[in-house]
Amino acid sequence: MTQRNTRRRFLATSGGLVTLALAGCAGDGGTGDEGEMDGGDEMNGDDETDGGDGMDGDNETGDDDGMMESATVRVRIENVAPADFYSADGPTSGAIWITPGAYAVHEGENPIYELGESASIGLEALAEAGPPTGFEGEDGLVDELDAAAAVAHSGAYTPPDTVADPNDPTGEVPGAPPIAPGGAFEFEVDVSPGHRLSFASMFVPSNDVFVSTDEAGIELWPEDGDPVEGDVTDAAALFDAGTEPNAEPPGAGPDQAPAQDSPDQGADEDGVVRRLSEVDDGHEYPAVGDVVQVSVTPR
Repeated sequence: MTQRNTRRRFLATSGGLVTLALAGCAGDGGTGDEGEMDGGDEMNGDDETDGGDGMDGDNETGDDDGMMESATVRVRIENVAPADFYSADGPTSGAIWITPGAYAVHEGENPIYELGESASIGLEALAEAGPPTGFEGEDGLVDELDAAAAVAHSGAYTPPDTVADPNDPTGEVPGAPPIAPGGAFEFEVDVSPGHRLSFASMFVPSNDVFVSTDEAGIELWPEDGDPVEGDVTDAAALFDAGTEPNAEPPGAGPDQAPAQDSPDQGADEDGVVRRLSEVDDGHEYPAVGDVVQVSVTPR
């Protein structure tokens, strides 16, 4: 196997899957009885999202006329994968895990990736090892989204502490555990008419597969309608980041999280972001609706 630039190291690892006590995740937000996670960098202790670009906790946004419509929407990303999709001999005991991720409320296209183009360094970090905060010394996906022009506000959805299964499959991950089947991430965002939502999490086990919204993102509030409510899983898909070859069946490769010894140990693929359905690597992957269920609920 080929080792990439050694400066691309993560801050901490556990069994090869990055484990970070992420900044902004040590607040009062807790875990619900059903494994529901309060959001990361954009969440405050009152379970409300600190809006960007002029949004405040009263769900009102100032404009030239003084006021503009705004609403708070709760987003839920649940792991609905079967517990035995892969071999029980693998590092996840056959289950599919979903890592904490990054989200953006935006206008226009999904700012996380562009199909047919190389993944950013922040997306590479998330797709290969899980964390939305990136390689040490380089911007992570949350930083990249924060700097994107069309993004109203962004952040990470991460649990504040290690919690009981199913949100901590290994029982020992501090700060940023993935979720196993039955677990869920939840976070809140402030939105206005025309806003869309995009997010990304790593699909574990894999070399560089991630789940995200499609190119348009999730339409949270149509310009001529009301805030969207209900199941929006149809707007999500599985993607290959094109940064590391899918060299082994998922769960069996030594360069895959969480089995790898270091987060960036696989060979460079020098490819582009593609829908996983267009990747012919001979391996079996589930449909996105058999991995996650995504729903939004206006407050």
